[in-house]
Formats: sequence, structure tokens, C-alpha cells
Amino acid sequence: MARVNEKLYAPNLIVVGVDKIHNRDYEGRIWTQYDAAPAVFSNTMDLLRKADRFFDRIQFPQRATQPRSFGNEMEVGEHKSPPENRKERKITMKEIDHNRGEKGTFIVQVKYRQNSTWQGQVIWAEENKKVYFRSALELMRLIDNALGTGEADGSEPMEDTSSEAEG
Repeated sequence: MARVNEKLYAPNLIVVGVDKIHNRDYEGRIWTQYDAAPAVFSNTMDLLRKADRFFDRIQFPQRATQPRSFGNEMEVGEHKSPPENRKERKITMKEIDHNRGEKGTFIVQVKYRQNSTWQGQVIWAEENKKVYFRSALELMRLIDNALGTGEADGSEPMEDTSSEAEG
């Protein structure tokens, strides 16, 4: 199995390991530097929710907008809990780098949470290919494409963009 050549060290890195694929949806595990055990996700929506809660927990990257809901909205002036101490890491990125999903592994760095979505970069660990994404939907499409579960929607295959400028 290929090793990731690029060295990434950031508090907001997550490693997504896809273990099973069912009807073009997948389940697996999410590893972070702050949790000794991985979080298990049962589908793509569960993956997005758990990753978003992780970013909320460490408050990095911070949200640019507050989420809306049909009920139980946060009262004006209500304070969020203080951020988890980012220095208290349970495991190192070197240890996380050894974790792999059975079907595929993706190192995700969400750099911004603007316009109610995510922007950042993803590395497909098995192929050592890096791509920048502009939304959570685009990230899911990139993972779908890498796993061979994407629709024939005319989207390009995941290509190595590590030499391109961030965009």
C-alpha cells in the first residue's frame, strides 16, 4: 500500500477510512489526533455530521455562519462551550497515517467553513493524489470517484494537483 509522501500537520486533519460500500453509499471510520478510538460512520451524511461536530468541538476552522434549523435555535447571546484544548493530542499524525480503510483512505483538511459548506484539500492515500475541493458535496463526489462509485456525470477522475496552486 502506498504511503502518503506529503507531510501534513494541522489540528483540523481527519483521516476517513471507507470500509464498506452499499448502493453507492459507504461506511467506515474517522480518525483524528484528539480521539484514541476512531468514530464510526454508517453513511455519507453520518460522515459529514461527525466531521462537522469534530470541527465544532475544536472550533477550527470556525464556522462563518450559524446553522439553521426548524426548531430549538440557539438563543441570541447564548455562549458555546470553550474549545477543546488542541494541544492535548491523544495520538500523532504518524500513528494516524498507518490507519487504513478496507476500500479507501482519504486525508481531509477542511481549511475554511464558509458559505455553509467546507473548502480544503483531500489526499487519496492509496494513490497519493491531492485535490482541492470547494464544497462538502464536491468532496463527496471526489471520494465517490476515487472509490469507483460515482455516477457517470461527466466529472473528471481524481487527478494529482499537488503541484498546482491552491484554488
